[in-house]
Amino acid sequence: MEHIFQAHSPGEAGEILQQNWEHWLMTTARWREILTYDPRPATGCSPKEILWTKNKAQLYHYQCSSERRYRTPVLMIYALINRPYVLDLTPGSSLVEYLVNEGFDVYLLDWGEFEWEDRDITYADLVYDYIATAARKVARSAGSKEISIIGYCMGGTMSTLYAALFDRPVLKNLVYLAAPIDFNRAGTYDVWLKAPGYDPDRIADTMELVPKSFIDWGTRMLNPLANYWGTYTRLWKTLEEGKSVHFWKVLNKWSSDNINFPGGAYRDWIRDFYQGNKLIKNQVVLRGKRVQLQRIKANILAMVGLRDHIVMPHQTAAALTYLGGNDKTYMEFPVGHGGLVLGETARMRVFPEIAYWLGERSEELSEE
Repeated sequence: MEHIFQAHSPGEAGEILQQNWEHWLMTTARWREILTYDPRPATGCSPKEILWTKNKAQLYHYQCSSERRYRTPVLMIYALINRPYVLDLTPGSSLVEYLVNEGFDVYLLDWGEFEWEDRDITYADLVYDYIATAARKVARSAGSKEISIIGYCMGGTMSTLYAALFDRPVLKNLVYLAAPIDFNRAGTYDVWLKAPGYDPDRIADTMELVPKSFIDWGTRMLNPLANYWGTYTRLWKTLEEGKSVHFWKVLNKWSSDNINFPGGAYRDWIRDFYQGNKLIKNQVVLRGKRVQLQRIKANILAMVGLRDHIVMPHQTAAALTYLGGNDKTYMEFPVGHGGLVLGETARMRVFPEIAYWLGERSEELSEE
């Protein structure tokens, strides 16, 4: 759009005003059309096969179109909020795609859609019955005694529980992407979840299966202006500037695609982690076994977004203090929570760093 102050005469100013008005109308019409009629874009497009299923969960094995370079497989563990295809959002903006193209054998555990019959699932169930089994399946499929795990957000926390409790297959590398380990000073979550009267037991007992709308509303209210108003103004600005709206569409699809939260796991997550901060105190007990962080000897890569309002950088950096092992790396990026897997910084900086770091610490197929 031209600026009216660029005009050299009243007539030219009028023409600019008319052009800008028509441009505004066309932009707004297309904006409304996208929001009302445009189909949802395809996501999670990397070729894959289903290696194993349990309940609603599926373990994906991604197919490699180029030569595989590394024997050590990579298992991705995502959170219980939104869908894991954010890690394989769209071609050209996919951590899965990037690692596969770099020669890694990549797997992802998709939790599926929890329903009423899943309301009593706890973190013990998720770790013992899902993650531990998936890790064994991955190692067997890859023909490796070692595996690497990439845990995003809550998925990193669950990966920590697994790593502290299971010795086989050997966890060689553990990558944290904005994963909370220390739940002290947790930003806005501190204000809400530690407020007097906030009782996760009462919520879990009342709802049993915590609905996706409840989870989605809570997450969006952490930054309501950006998550409500900002979502639609970003689309209008993208159209006004004549840029492609594809990335906005896939991101909007993912951010609106939430899942129900099992009441048992919700109770654990709020009470034991946010309110009790039991993880760094070695007070989490799953099926009679205590989670002791010093037992984790894997190589650690902790990556954080400096503008993250969901998981503060120090919450992830705590892994370097509390976990055992000697090979620990910490990296910061000028992004928010999603910026570690979405956008230009992820594509140009985060993905290459993950691939390089893993490559230096993974067994190559040529090594016999």
